Amino acid sequence: MNRIALSVAILFCATSVTYIGCKKDDVADTETTSSTDNSLCEGEFMRVLPTVNKISIDEPGVHRWGPGGPGVQSCPTVTVSTPNQFPLTMTLDYGAAGCADPVDGKVRKGRMIIGMDRPWDSVGCVMTVMLDSFFVGAIHFEGTTTITRTATDAFTMVLNDGHCSKSGSAPWDIDWNTNKTVRWTSGVGNSSASQVIEITGTNSGVDRNGQAFTANITSPIVRDMDCTWITKGTVVLTPDGKAERTIDFGNGTCDNRGTIMIEGNTFEFTMQ
Repeated sequence: MNRIALSVAILFCATSVTYIGCKKDDVADTETTSSTDNSLCEGEFMRVLPTVNKISIDEPGVHRWGPGGPGVQSCPTVTVSTPNQFPLTMTLDYGAAGCADPVDGKVRKGRMIIGMDRPWDSVGCVMTVMLDSFFVGAIHFEGTTTITRTATDAFTMVLNDGHCSKSGSAPWDIDWNTNKTVRWTSGVGNSSASQVIEITGTNSGVDRNGQAFTANITSPIVRDMDCTWITKGTVVLTPDGKAERTIDFGNGTCDNRGTIMIEGNTFEFTMQ
C-alpha cells in the first residue's frame, strides 16, 4: 500500500513539474511589426486624398474658381493636361531631387499622376491616383488608388496593389491593400481651411517579415493635414495565426505616439 501511495505521489509530482514547465514556456505574444507596418502605410496613403483635394479646389480646369482665385503651389508643381476638358490628367510633381512639402515639412520626391473623369467638385467624380517614383524620405510608396466622390463631403478609396519599401543595407517591403470611406469634417471646399478627415474601413497586407494580416477600423481614424501624424482612432489588426491587436492612435493630440494592446499587454510605438 505504501508502494502504491509512493508511486501515486511520484506521478503527481512529475505531472506537476510538467504542467509548471509548460506554463513557463508559454511566452507572451509581443510581436508588433504587422501593427507598425500597417500604420506606416496608412499614414502616407491616407494623405493622398486630402493633398489632391486641397490643390484641386483652386486649380483652374479641375475645379471651378473659388473666391479669391487660385492658390499658388510651389511644392509640388501642378500641371493639368487639358483644362476644363474631361477626362483630364493632373500631375503633382515633387521633382527628382525632392522638395519640402509645405504642409508637414517632409521631403517628398516623384509624382502623383491623377486622372479625373469629370470636375472634381461633382458628386460621382472618379479619380485614379498613380504614384510614380514616389518617395517620402527614404521610403518608397507604390500603387494606384481609385477614389470616387460619393457626396459633397465623402469619398471611397480602394487600393489593391500598394507597396511601402526601403532599400539599402537592411531592405524591407510591405504589401498593403485598403478599402475605405473618407469623410471631411473641415476643408472639403475651402483650400485655406484645415483639411481634416475621418476614415473608416479595412486594410490587409503582408508585413516586412512575411506575416499576413487583416485590419478593421473600429473607431474612425482622424487625419488632420496640419499634423504630420494620425491623431486619433483605433484599429483592430489580426496577423494570421495570432491574437488580435488593438492599435490606438491617441485622443486627438498632434504627436507621434501610439499604443498597441495584445492580450492585455500594452506597447508604445512611434509613428514615422
